[in-house]
Amino acid sequence: MQEEAPGTSRPNRPATAAKSSEKSASAAKPGKKSDSVMVAGGNWRQRLRLWSGLILFTFCLSHFSNHALGIISFQAMDQASVWHYWVWRSPLGETVLILAALTHVLLALWRTSKRRTLKMSRWELLQLALGLYIPWLLIPHVTTTMGVAKEFGFLPLYEQMLTLLWPNAAVNQSILLLMVWTHAMIGLHFFLRLYPAYQKLKPLAAGFAFAMPVLAIWGWIEGARRLALSREVTLRITPDQQLWASEVVVQFRAVVFGLIAVSLLAILIRYLLSLKARSLTVVYPGGLTVKAQPGATLLEISRMNDIPIASVCGGRARCSTCRVKILEGGETLPKPSVAEAAVLTRIGAGSDIRLACQARPESNVEVQPLVPVKASAIIGEHLKDAYYWGVEQDVVVMFVDLRNFTGITESQLAYDVVYLLNSYLDQASAAIREEGGYVDKFIGDGIMAIFGMDSSAETGARQALAACRRIEKVMKSLDKEKGPQFRDPIRLGIGLHLGPAILGRIGAAGTAGKRGGLTALGDVVNTASRLETENKNHGSFMVVSKAVVDAASARIDGAEEAEIKVRGKEIPLQILAVKSLDGLHLADAVPA
Repeated sequence: MQEEAPGTSRPNRPATAAKSSEKSASAAKPGKKSDSVMVAGGNWRQRLRLWSGLILFTFCLSHFSNHALGIISFQAMDQASVWHYWVWRSPLGETVLILAALTHVLLALWRTSKRRTLKMSRWELLQLALGLYIPWLLIPHVTTTMGVAKEFGFLPLYEQMLTLLWPNAAVNQSILLLMVWTHAMIGLHFFLRLYPAYQKLKPLAAGFAFAMPVLAIWGWIEGARRLALSREVTLRITPDQQLWASEVVVQFRAVVFGLIAVSLLAILIRYLLSLKARSLTVVYPGGLTVKAQPGATLLEISRMNDIPIASVCGGRARCSTCRVKILEGGETLPKPSVAEAAVLTRIGAGSDIRLACQARPESNVEVQPLVPVKASAIIGEHLKDAYYWGVEQDVVVMFVDLRNFTGITESQLAYDVVYLLNSYLDQASAAIREEGGYVDKFIGDGIMAIFGMDSSAETGARQALAACRRIEKVMKSLDKEKGPQFRDPIRLGIGLHLGPAILGRIGAAGTAGKRGGLTALGDVVNTASRLETENKNHGSFMVVSKAVVDAASARIDGAEEAEIKVRGKEIPLQILAVKSLDGLHLADAVPA
């Protein structure tokens, strides 16, 4: 066990995790860019699929932008199409586009066929369903614009294509635009959200994602309508050519959907074989045990058995949210691939940490998921409490202590002592709960509380500071109301610190589903306790780490800035010692 910070005098406090847990918690320290969603390239197939998808998205963006010019006039979209076709219908552009499309489709089918289960997150399911449906609508369009053009010299100019599509095929064409764009946006969003910069641009990106298909559909329909009203267009595609195109569409659809059927059949065959050949055991926290077949990843095994495992990138080895701690059997796992090793290295994971989406057990293993999963995504009554498994996240930990409790209560009647203590604990804990905090435990005359468990760390920091202001009022009220038998003033001390913690229901196993024992483990608890005792050195009411104040976007006028050395830390911790919270200024709250 890690030693408690010097100066603390609270025995039996579960403020530390085992060394193995410390190692996993260290992967999520603030300031590390790669906490839970550090971008990694994935394996070569994933990188190739990503780049082919980006090429297709670039083509779609160019094509959709060209469509949108129809809002201005048909002439505007027609003139702009010269540049569009100059890029994409040139020998190089067309070759790149065709190779990107074939690569993207074939790799998507390959990945689908390698699945062991169709249980997946809703966004993955939607993206997969769209990917299977898009060819049905897209093949006729591609056959006309490229197949007939190559075979018969047909020029797919806007006046020709709009006349073909308007008005009979308007609905299908608009649906195709929406399907393609939605599929692209899902993939792009879940790739870009691994980058911190994207979070700042998310509102702008959302506006772009919704506006572009609206403008494109509006533009091509408006352009087609104006063209139909302004002049009679002679189609340069004959009925025989249209018949040829229809036959090619049927053949292409048969090939594509045959490949899709083979991919889905492969999943079914693997599943049926797994029912007869489950030869290894995976043990999860709480003694939950499942049987599985070698070859499946831990993520697939978990999903097949409705066990919650976070996976931001959908199992593509681009993030670390599916990381698990291997408690037993780690030596039997295959070594990490290049992609997995890159992610684990970036988050500073120990040798006992693996990515569930990449680790394929061949014999019995015992695992501990390390990243929380929202309860709404968990199926099965015995799995709905994520804290039963252990949740790793940034929180604000608060310690409140009644200063000089021994001196205050010396020679006092037991009734008066208990009354004062209960009054202080009741009012202080109420103040914590009213601001959204969780009272972890009472330790004699002290309180340990956690903020930000059900919200962001920034919201938790604001709630914690607001709770401190309430507690200061409680302290002043108690001091005024105390009886004359208490000669010394009532003074409280608070310590606040923000950092990664492991939240879990310690001792919950074997409680027949009853919830309780939720606590925080990790270095953040030790540090918060140390800050509370630091009030003695500064004669202050509260000592708070600068990390909390920065996260809350707060300002505390009159606070004393200082640095302290924390055991086990090379870099001194920046703190603010506060004698009064009259100078506290909190930024306007934002939704968690």
